[in-house]
Amino acid sequence: MKIISMKVILIMKKQKRGTDKKREFILFVVFVCVVSILIYRFNKKEDINEIVAVSSIDDYNYVLDSNETRVYKNYFKDLEKLLKSDNIDEEEYASLISKLFIIDFYTLNNKLTNQDVGGLQFINSKIKDNFYSKAVNTIYKYVKSNIYGERRQNLPEVKDVEIESIKSIKFDEGNIQDNIAYEVVCNVLYKKDLGYSDKIIIRLIHEDNKLTIVEIEEK
Repeated sequence: MKIISMKVILIMKKQKRGTDKKREFILFVVFVCVVSILIYRFNKKEDINEIVAVSSIDDYNYVLDSNETRVYKNYFKDLEKLLKSDNIDEEEYASLISKLFIIDFYTLNNKLTNQDVGGLQFINSKIKDNFYSKAVNTIYKYVKSNIYGERRQNLPEVKDVEIESIKSIKFDEGNIQDNIAYEVVCNVLYKKDLGYSDKIIIRLIHEDNKLTIVEIEEK
């Protein structure tokens, strides 16, 4: 009986050692997986997309960001040149603001998140907050995050904006008035037709030393 007992004890010890080795192996695998995930996430943080200001028109607080398209950058240069001239052509100013706003607002494929609403710097200060809220809950609502550059989503990009007409108007809505406001009718050209508005009417008024947008009407 003693011999049998010793054999049983030895078998149990071997089984225990085997179980311990399995447990150690499983813990080792879990440890390797956790470390791998942490290293992967750390490396991904280094690849985060960032938007930085690359140029500005200081007297007007207009900023050019690094994620803007080539056509936007070209019109921004035109705006900078115009605003530095001694005699500013206001119709040209209104036209450029309209183009820049439409390109930035309706180009969604360069936005990092659905909170990154384009064109806000051209919106009148009295309606900016309300405009932002509406944009986030409508056209920007389904824009997926692209912070790590992994987004797979078909989003619009404005190729260019053509001015169909521009005229001086009197604007009087609520607490916003201007006897020499502007109405700009724009035709929007997209790189790919995804069903977004292709005719937009922009209305602008004077605010301090700038023209700012108070109404956007989609046709």
